[in-house]
Order: sequence, then C-alpha cells, then structure tokens
Amino acid sequence: MKPILLALCLAALPSTIGAADPPFEKPPVLAASDFLDAATLKGPHHAVEPKVVSDGVFNTYTVASDYGTFKVEGTSLVLLRVHEIGAIAQLKEVDKIAVAAGGIAAGVVDVGKGVVNIITNPVGTVKGVGGGVVRLFGRIGRGAKRTSEKMGEESKATSPPQNLVDRPDVTPVPGTSDAGKVAQASGDLAKDLIGVNSAMRSWAQKLRVDPYTRNEVLRKELREVAQYDAGGRFSTKLVPGAVAFALGAAATADELIWMKEPDVLVSLNEAKLKAMGAAPEDSRAFRLNGQYNLTRQVRLVTALDALSGVYGRPDFVARAAGAQVDADAQFYTESALLAETFHRTQAPVTGIVANLPGACVLAQGDRFACLFPLDYIAWTEGMAGHFDRITKRVEADFPKARRELWLTGSLSPRTATELKKRGWKLHEKSLSLVSEVPPEPTPVPKPEKS
Repeated sequence: MKPILLALCLAALPSTIGAADPPFEKPPVLAASDFLDAATLKGPHHAVEPKVVSDGVFNTYTVASDYGTFKVEGTSLVLLRVHEIGAIAQLKEVDKIAVAAGGIAAGVVDVGKGVVNIITNPVGTVKGVGGGVVRLFGRIGRGAKRTSEKMGEESKATSPPQNLVDRPDVTPVPGTSDAGKVAQASGDLAKDLIGVNSAMRSWAQKLRVDPYTRNEVLRKELREVAQYDAGGRFSTKLVPGAVAFALGAAATADELIWMKEPDVLVSLNEAKLKAMGAAPEDSRAFRLNGQYNLTRQVRLVTALDALSGVYGRPDFVARAAGAQVDADAQFYTESALLAETFHRTQAPVTGIVANLPGACVLAQGDRFACLFPLDYIAWTEGMAGHFDRITKRVEADFPKARRELWLTGSLSPRTATELKKRGWKLHEKSLSLVSEVPPEPTPVPKPEKS
C-alpha cells in the first residue's frame, strides 16, 4: 500500500505546484487610470474607456469623442490622439468664426459635432499580423531584412526619380511645389505631402500638432482653416506660449517639420540616411513605408543623425523599414529618440546592437541598455523566451557589460522579479519623451478688425 500511496502523491505533486506557481502570465486587462491622468481620461470632447486590453507589451485604448471613435495601440499614441481632439475642437471654433465673418458659407462646413467614425483597427484584428511581442521581438534579423528588401523592390515601380523636372512623361500641375510633383508621380506614396503648405504648417505649430497627421479629421480641419487664413481673415501673428519640449533631436525635428517645405524634408532625410551608411534599398523601403508619415521619418532620422559616429544605425534603419502597423512605426521612432536622449542625458552611446528589438545600445562605462517605449510588459511565454535570448546574447558578446532595461512604461511584478534574477537593472517610467505630449493648444485667434 505504501508504494501505491507514494506514487499517487507524486502524481498529484506537479499539478499542485503548477496551480500555485504558473510558469507564465497571460496578457491582462488593465485600468486606463493606471497609465493616464484625469484630464486625459476625460475632457469636454472625449472620454477614454476605463479598461484597456494589453497584448503583453502594448495597451489598446478606446477613445469616444465628438469627432469619432478611436482605437489606439500604445500609451504615447493615445496621449497624442487626445491632444489632437482638443485641437480639432479649437479648429471647429475657427470654422464658426469664419462663417460669422463671411469668410465661408454656413452650409459648406460642419460647425457642429462631427459624425465621422474613425476606428483604427487594433493590430490584433489585422489579418496576418500578430501582437506587439511577435511583431517587434520575433521578426528581427533576417526576417526584418527580408521585409525591408521586399518593400524596396515593390517601391521601384512607383518611386519618383531624383529630378522630376527632367521627366518628359510627367506634366506638372502649374503652381505645384516639388512635393506636389512627387505626389503626382508616385500616387499614394506621397499623398500626405499634398496641400501641406506654410499656412497649414503655421496652424499646426500654433496648436502644437503634426501637419502630416494620420488623423484624417484633424488633417481636414487644418487644411480648411489654412485656406481661410490664406484670405487674411485671421491673425497669423500669434506666438505660441512656453513649450515643455525636451532639448535635443525631438525639438530639432519638430522645428524642421513646422518650418521647412515637405520636399526639403524629403531631401534632408535621404541625404542623412546616405551619410550614416544606410543601404539604398533600406533607405528607400523606410521612406516609402506607409506606416511612417513625414513627421515620423524626420524625427527618427534626426535622432539617428544626432548619434554621430555611433555604429549600428544602418541596421536600425533596415529593421525600422519593416514596420507593419502604426504602433510599430511609433515604436521605432520613439526608440531612436530614446537612444538620442540616453546618449545626451545618461552616457555616450557607442553602438546600436544589431538583430535585437528596438534600440539596445552599448554605452560608455560598460553599459548595455535596452531602451523600450512599451506600456506594460507581462511575463508571457513569448517575452520570457525573448528576454532569455537577449540575456544570452549579452553574456556571450558583451560579458563585462552591465545589463539595463529602460522603459517608458512599467513591468508586471513577475516580470520585474524574473529580470532581476537574470541580472538586469530596471528603470521603469524613465526617459520620458516630453515632445510626444504637447502642451494645451493656443487659444483660438479672433478675426482681424476691419
């Protein structure tokens, strides 16, 4: 009897241990209030649903607004969308002023609440695209390189020539800028450049928003108000108030975006990528990837350009070129900005390590730091495997380096425990990207007195 009882006890033991201490976590449902302040959660024109779904690295938020419903993947992007909603409200007021001043007929614009439904598919619903863990940690190295090359090959048929003026088969529309001619030749690949003139950029600067925004409602309002402003009915002498921008590449990029013509920015990006050694096919794939609007491209390239002499930048561009969804492009853009911020505020960066997710950098003082703009890392089976792989890579290639993880977001308690066991020093909610959270929009200007 005793051997039988012993065998039964042993058989029951593994399931008991497993129930008490499961090997991995499941991505949780989290509270939006743990990531957003009260003003972001609810305002006069919007409300964020209280629960957010996590895929193990990114949160997906739902924002109901007067101008449509937004589903947004990533905390930095929801902050940006909420700020844009405030800017849309300001521009709607300008619509009303334009009607009252006789600048435009009342029936031409909708001066009430918008009825446009803007639902951006969270990546989990996009066919054939996995969650953030799979996309950003599981498809690097050769996989990301193939994606970059594929995009580069596909773009050859539609990529505009260096000098459109010398193209005999392109008839420019009279009065169009070089950017407009690029758009004429390449169709959708440059559609975000059309109509972004100095007046539109000036209003974007006043409201501290992106003139090349992917938010179609904001883009439409900016364009309409810029057209009103072209008639001289509104003051353009408004000076923005104090801006809490971070110093460095982020502020430099934003000033370029507001002040320079789009065709100038396109040329600057191409020249900087060439100077840092990016392969022509990778540079082309990055610049023609629809997940990057011109603003993201300028921010990413400006940040890498500020890391003069740092090796690994061409490989980073190749990986960035493989972004499959909006959140991926935001991740790579913010990773580049974090690398520049770390270089400027923590320790000089000597290299960006190849074939690792985002910006994992080597810095003076024998420091190896992964700089991840992620919301909440759960200890899922996938993340456990990826962190084990990164840890082994550091142990083999950089045995003397101290391992550091810097996050814009936070870790689950289990993740923190496991990473500390593996010798990582953790920095949660660190290296904040100040420029991604603009101040309140400038008050609406009044019509000029006649």
